[in-house]
Amino acid sequence: MEETAIYENHLKGEYMVENGSDSLVISPRSCYRLGEETLWLIANLPAKGSQPDFLGALSALGLIEADKIYTRLLSIGVLRERQVRPRIKTALKWLINPDIRLIPAKFQERVLALAGFSKPYSSGKTLAVLFTGLSVIGAVAFLPALFNITQSHIGAYLFGLIAAGSMVHELGHSMAAAYAGIGLRPVGFSVYLFYPVFYTNVSGMENLTLRKKLLVDCGGFIAQSGYMLALGIISLATGNSIYAEAVRWIMLIMLFNLNPFMRTDFYWIYADIRGHFSGHTWMDKLHVAYLTTFLGFTGWLLYHAYNSIINLVTSGYGIILQPDRVWHEGYKIIIGSYFVVMVITGGLRRIKESHEELKATIKKIPT
Repeated sequence: MEETAIYENHLKGEYMVENGSDSLVISPRSCYRLGEETLWLIANLPAKGSQPDFLGALSALGLIEADKIYTRLLSIGVLRERQVRPRIKTALKWLINPDIRLIPAKFQERVLALAGFSKPYSSGKTLAVLFTGLSVIGAVAFLPALFNITQSHIGAYLFGLIAAGSMVHELGHSMAAAYAGIGLRPVGFSVYLFYPVFYTNVSGMENLTLRKKLLVDCGGFIAQSGYMLALGIISLATGNSIYAEAVRWIMLIMLFNLNPFMRTDFYWIYADIRGHFSGHTWMDKLHVAYLTTFLGFTGWLLYHAYNSIINLVTSGYGIILQPDRVWHEGYKIIIGSYFVVMVITGGLRRIKESHEELKATIKKIPT
């Protein structure tokens, strides 16, 4: 007997923010612009069920033509078929592309409410300008920290300070999104190519002005610079060098985020500027040069991944010859193999996507 498909009302209970005549419903990875009637349906339909279950629920709400409404909800992605994967496949997918929600938008809203901040957050314009100014001062004042190494070992406390700085960075994107009118955003954790990352879902920025888009793009830098300024003041007040060292590492992370050939903040700044000037020949030519360099950088990453494979094979062969080394060095093979797989799978995907975009852009340039 054929199994009945199960569908999910996956936006039920998700964070929502009003945006003009519609509302934005923000899931961990996406953003949906929906009208009042659709939001009412999401709230009143079950979280999951079969087609007959949803048709029955729609009829129970007193709605006529339940089948047409059901089809419409499927077409706009409000209802989606539940995917049941084998546990092994699910585990492998999670290892290759882990995705952990750390700070939901609803939680951020509750904390802000307890701190006395209520919607709309745009009312804090003076505070935002002041904090931005202090953040810029922090970034400039502690630039020399890049060249002053005070700690040779990253202990747990120093690592915690650095990780907290990255978390503040992502919360900065969330606060900037709320200030721009598209609501607070969930913060999560994943792995991109060869490095672990915190990330913020800022989808749904399409209707924002370029200025507001850039504000959201730079919100992380602003918040992280303010955090760095606070650590610098603590270091000067206490004389404890660990805070100065945390500033140095945070500065290095910020510089890494300025790499336009990774999916870091500067990449999105460039993407939003390009989108604003799309259709201009000079921008298309610039984008061709950018994509060419982007492909070259990706090829360089894959070349290093290839060299890493050679080193891993050599190390693995050495362990086979000396089994007692497994307990001391075996973890290096496991971790190294994991990141090599990440770079190769992500790098090949980058090359395919960028190559297709490059061909499409070249076609747009008049000859």
